[in-house]
Amino acid sequence: MPTEKPIRVVHLDPEGFANLDTERTILQREIDSVIFDEVDSSGESIGTDVDGADILLTHYSTVPAEAIDSTGCSVIARYSTGVDGIDVAAATDRGVTVTNVPTYCDEEVGEHVIALAISLVRSLPHADAHTAAGGWQWQSLQRPRSAGDLTFGCFAFGRKAMAAADRAASLGFEVIAHDPYIDERDIREAGAEPVTFEELLERSDVLSLHAPLTDQTEGLFNADVLGRLPQNAILINTARGALVDESALVEALEDGPLSGAGLDVLTIEPPRSDNPLLDRDDTIVTPHIAWYSDRALDRVRTRGTENAIAAFRGETVNGVVNPDAFDNR
Repeated sequence: MPTEKPIRVVHLDPEGFANLDTERTILQREIDSVIFDEVDSSGESIGTDVDGADILLTHYSTVPAEAIDSTGCSVIARYSTGVDGIDVAAATDRGVTVTNVPTYCDEEVGEHVIALAISLVRSLPHADAHTAAGGWQWQSLQRPRSAGDLTFGCFAFGRKAMAAADRAASLGFEVIAHDPYIDERDIREAGAEPVTFEELLERSDVLSLHAPLTDQTEGLFNADVLGRLPQNAILINTARGALVDESALVEALEDGPLSGAGLDVLTIEPPRSDNPLLDRDDTIVTPHIAWYSDRALDRVRTRGTENAIAAFRGETVNGVVNPDAFDNR
């Protein structure tokens, strides 16, 4: 891409990777003159640490409006599907394109959801704790259940939820889903029964959350909502931690109706050591790894970098979150 001056690309969280050879190779292949810097930075500190950049690459870093203004960037590329933590509205107003990487880990997330769900349906954490304490009596265990007797519910029914639902159905679960943004025919064609939100709560023995974090979904799963789930229900969350009121979740585990929770995301990540969800044998907490496999990691870095370059050029790319930004350039 001919240019009068080098294009400066800054990676905001390089410490999460062994090296940035993947990004460097793609940038040098696609851009005639490029400066590629690594700056471990987030939030308002980006403006201090990054003295101008054309493209920001980030996996986890928070990018507020102040950082967008300070760097003068044209593209912010997020190595994930979700873009919370980036002020997309401010970016759009300033003509800054925000990109993500759709579909890079659908299978991995689907598998992780089912791994959490089946572990809790079969009471594996409780059994493991029992054995570790010297026990070997099946009669004293929390009673395992069979997937064929249970209903698996999805809150939101995008690609990752569909991957989980497909695997759940293969194990014998009845599958239901609530998503007001997807046509009921598409939900049925994907193998699930479309239901209202109230029906979802009433019928889900296992409820898996897949919605993005928005003003409408933040804290939605509070004491009232959790209290409407069936007795001995299980909550799975691989979406965003802030969908769930964690205090209410602890109460629902201790007093019912929940018998277990599988969480790959928390409101605060990494969690504080005193988070009560970390020491329960009815709860599995994994460190935001539902997306992770070697294949997915390579895919998200490759596509994330390629999407950033295409967006910088003004090309059409599957992964532009705010296409209206082009009109404000």
